Amino acid sequence: MSENVQKSLNEAEELQQNIKGGRRVTSALIAIIAVLAALGTLFTHHRSISALTVKNQAILAQARASDAYNKYEAKQVRYQVAQVLIASGVPRTPEARKVLQTLADAEQTSSVAVLARAQVLEASSQADEERSEKILKSYETLQFATTFFEIAIVLVSISTLVQTRAFVTVGCTLSVVGIALLLFGYFQAH
Repeated sequence: MSENVQKSLNEAEELQQNIKGGRRVTSALIAIIAVLAALGTLFTHHRSISALTVKNQAILAQARASDAYNKYEAKQVRYQVAQVLIASGVPRTPEARKVLQTLADAEQTSSVAVLARAQVLEASSQADEERSEKILKSYETLQFATTFFEIAIVLVSISTLVQTRAFVTVGCTLSVVGIALLLFGYFQAH
């Protein structure tokens, strides 16, 4: 009987050591997943700020392009008005016609540069808009990764309470998916 009692005590002690060892592993897993979740959150916030910044740049470039197009159109109107005045003979002296023609030519010449600037600003706005969309998709992917990490933390924590390996397995699987999404999301905007 003492041999059986000793054997039972040894088995109980071994079981206790296994539980303690399992809790250490589980605690380490939870800590690792929590760090990954924190990194995911950091990257997610960075992407959010980047998307907003690039979107603002696109809006500003579009506003500047619109201003430049308006300036171009104003110069073209001034040129055409001057040409109509010259053609209708409103300036009666040759000197007045020459001054008006010089002003009209200056408006026509300078309007070309203004139009070119407007087109560059519009292209810049479109490029910023496309970049903003890429960054936003990256942000969404990183959000999914962070969510997977948070769910994994909960599942691995529950496994400690109910002592079921299935929760650890599912939690670790979700963490692997989270890592894949984290890497994909991080490089998605580059």
